[in-house]
Amino acid sequence: MDTQVSNNPLICPLCGEANHCAYAAGKPAKECWCMNLSIPKQLLAQIPDEQRMKSCVCEACVRAFLTEKERQ
Repeated sequence: MDTQVSNNPLICPLCGEANHCAYAAGKPAKECWCMNLSIPKQLLAQIPDEQRMKSCVCEACVRAFLTEKERQ
């Protein structure tokens, strides 16, 4: 992933798409989609070290991960 993109708090560190993080966009955290969906620790572990705690995973990556886990 491009370093410039990977340093953007509004970009998912896993897929490079918009993460739609309300908090990073300057809105109240309670408005974020992640308040209604648990993000698995196994998915968070896939975030590159240099991106941890700097940008959020997107809802699409969370849902794809959960779907894949259900199939296993």
